[in-house]
Amino acid sequence: MGDYHFWLDHFLRASLLAKIIYLILAILSVSAWAIIIRKLRLLRRCRIGSLAFTDIYHKGRRNPLALQRHILANRENFFTPLADVFLKGCEELRNQLERGGKPAGAGTGEESHKITTHQLGIITKHLEAAEDKYFLDLEHLLIHLATTISVAPFLGLLGTVWGILVAFQEMGRQASTGMTAFGPGISEALVSTVSGLLVAIPALLGYNYIGSRIRELAGDTTHFSTDFLALLEKEYVQE
Repeated sequence: MGDYHFWLDHFLRASLLAKIIYLILAILSVSAWAIIIRKLRLLRRCRIGSLAFTDIYHKGRRNPLALQRHILANRENFFTPLADVFLKGCEELRNQLERGGKPAGAGTGEESHKITTHQLGIITKHLEAAEDKYFLDLEHLLIHLATTISVAPFLGLLGTVWGILVAFQEMGRQASTGMTAFGPGISEALVSTVSGLLVAIPALLGYNYIGSRIRELAGDTTHFSTDFLALLEKEYVQE
């Protein structure tokens, strides 16, 4: 309670510019923490969804179109870019089979629909587009964390310089070098510095951690796309 009264008293006694700086830093801090918590929850859901999807994919990968129906029927259990890419690939595979798929082995009793290499290239482009869209959405608002990392220390520095100026002005006004003259200004300067760092450091840690997790997830998705396209080429491309 004593600490609370100290900070409240300091805020009430601070200069107008210092109050504005504190309020801006508070807004940046709250929004940064909200983004960090939201992204961590999303990444946790992605991790759980990826494990569930990977397990079922390896069991049913030989029949992707049947697996697609199962994934769609249980979509809430597969919150992961792997599932998004897989579903987009299967959707486009169906489209290509309907538009240009030709029965291979006609008259031999071994008919099966196939696609051309060009059609596989079209599917590849759709997979890349789906992957890019997913990660653009996942990286949304991270620019706010980057902005907080850059701006918060400078706001703290601005408050520091302003507090020192206030201290010197008060010393000149009172014609004194005692603690009562420059103490409030120095206190304001130090609190501004600490406030800027307290906002920037968590934002920096969150930004780096979330960024590394997104890059890891992107690598897993790229690896999956390569494996999935290799499967389509083997099972559906007409030689």
